Amino acid sequence: MTRSLIAAAVLALASFTASARDTGQPCPHVLPSGQPTVSKSTGRTQLLCYRAYAVLYSSETRTALWSAERLTGEAVDAARKLPRDSDFYEEERLPATDRARLADYRHGSGLDRGHLAPSGDFPDKPSQAESFSLANVIPQHRVSNRRTWSHIETTTRRLARQYGVIQVVTGPAFVGTPKTLGGRIRIPDFVWKAVFVPGVGAAAYIARNDATPAYSLISVDQLRRFTGIDPFPELASPMRVPAIDLPPPTPHPGEKPARRVAFEWLTSADAVGDVPSPGDSLPHIARDALWRAVASAR
Repeated sequence: MTRSLIAAAVLALASFTASARDTGQPCPHVLPSGQPTVSKSTGRTQLLCYRAYAVLYSSETRTALWSAERLTGEAVDAARKLPRDSDFYEEERLPATDRARLADYRHGSGLDRGHLAPSGDFPDKPSQAESFSLANVIPQHRVSNRRTWSHIETTTRRLARQYGVIQVVTGPAFVGTPKTLGGRIRIPDFVWKAVFVPGVGAAAYIARNDATPAYSLISVDQLRRFTGIDPFPELASPMRVPAIDLPPPTPHPGEKPARRVAFEWLTSADAVGDVPSPGDSLPHIARDALWRAVASAR
């Protein structure tokens, strides 16, 4: 990242800090209704505000627990015109022992440095450059990062253009036996992206952090129970269950779309090659519908 961009980022951060102090709300430009809540033990955490997003960083995983954006159609349209040429950098606002390092992400691991808040969401060069902080990065399977997850990011941007403004929170899920990158950074088992469309409702995409060409749609309450993170704690109960029907991830030209599967299948031990065909998925979809009906009646 160039010196001029770093200087711009520092000035912006000072402005955001002053704004948060005036309103009493951290990162108000990104989190107008408050920040996501975390109910699981996560070690030391630190909230970091950037120009166009905010993260809650964990010393235990050396990743963000969530990354939040207030995504607008205007920003998405502007971002399409920008070349993406920034460099990853270590987050110096974090203690040296807690922060992820460039050396942690060595070539040959089979894992990408996967953005939580993607650079393609941001409308100007300083904001885009800030998205390359390692505080906004997880070890992500390269097939997922470049296919299914990239398709989900593209579709989320289309939602922003359709509705004008949406709230997006993205994060990793650590649910299995811990696996680490270089003995320092915990590798997520799943990646999720929660979307709130004002006046419509909310839901979350979730996918395995592997090559499985599949995803599920779950409600905010399902996500909270599964991950321990509530992305939109201010939402009233009627908007928490069921999940709104977000559009299927749009593949890039020449690529096959990922299949929507039942959440129960996604979180099972079924192998990558056993992704249900569309016909086989119907019983799973029916079970999902039954689950939502039961949950909404509670």
